[in-house]
Amino acid sequence: MKAVRIHEYGGTEVIRYEVTPIPEIDQDEVLIKVAATAFNPVDAAIRMGALKNIFPHQMPYIPNVEASGVIESIGGAVTNFKPGDPVFVFLDMTKDGAAAEYVVTKAENAALAPKSIDLQDAGAIPVGALTAWQGLFDHGKLQEGQRVLITAAAGGVGSYAVQLAKWKGAHVIGTASEASFPLLQGLGIDQIIDYKHEAVEEKVSEKLDLILNLAPEGPAELNKWLPLLKEGGIFVSTTSPADAELANRSGVQTIRMFVGRNAGQLSQIAALVDEGRIKPVITERVKLDDLALIHNKSQAGKIRGKVLINLD
Repeated sequence: MKAVRIHEYGGTEVIRYEVTPIPEIDQDEVLIKVAATAFNPVDAAIRMGALKNIFPHQMPYIPNVEASGVIESIGGAVTNFKPGDPVFVFLDMTKDGAAAEYVVTKAENAALAPKSIDLQDAGAIPVGALTAWQGLFDHGKLQEGQRVLITAAAGGVGSYAVQLAKWKGAHVIGTASEASFPLLQGLGIDQIIDYKHEAVEEKVSEKLDLILNLAPEGPAELNKWLPLLKEGGIFVSTTSPADAELANRSGVQTIRMFVGRNAGQLSQIAALVDEGRIKPVITERVKLDDLALIHNKSQAGKIRGKVLINLD
């Protein structure tokens, strides 16, 4: 099969396009013919070696941690899928990924893909939607009628977070640049703060129940936002954490979260897609041999939103 492989940690020059054997599966695994995968900043961090102590890899490895595709074959112990099933999946970050024509995963990590959108587009859902779901609901305990601030609201996670929070019935405030205002307005956001020209702490007029921080802000900036929360409010961050001692004095909780694989939640997300409640927001579509270019664009800070990598 054709694949991208990384033989050593480093810059984008370590990204190689090669032919490698189709992987074999164990009893509890499935082989997926990849329709699409998507770029995530964690892919670049893993490639550079920044996360090698958290997500160690045996070299060479194939990058990309999410995918959609069709099941090609199943292991002998797999009972929940059959060949031909369309699926999407958040892969184990320590194993070979989906920048290839085929990928192997534990069957328990995969879910049937939404039926109402192209299978390729489903490849842009797992990481962003699961991060948003877990940040809002598992950690943030968001309920109908509550007020939530989502930073980087137009990004690959934020666009799902806005849609999921609106589905839950929350009042949603988001930070974004002016170029992303039309996108967020189309997703039903209630208020947008232009982070380039407006201070968050000056534009939030009522106390919040939850802040979901997806922006690469430092602790000093995040700490300015803690007083925006009601007593008992929750500050969830996927990047830097807010100061726990300051949060405690303010009567709020601060959580540094990491997304986890969860096929059950993926199934719930697929149902919401099919109900028309949420949709993937894809800002760019490329082919597998453009992957190094995408990594370069990411390092230059020139990627906005979600980049889908088509293999069909």
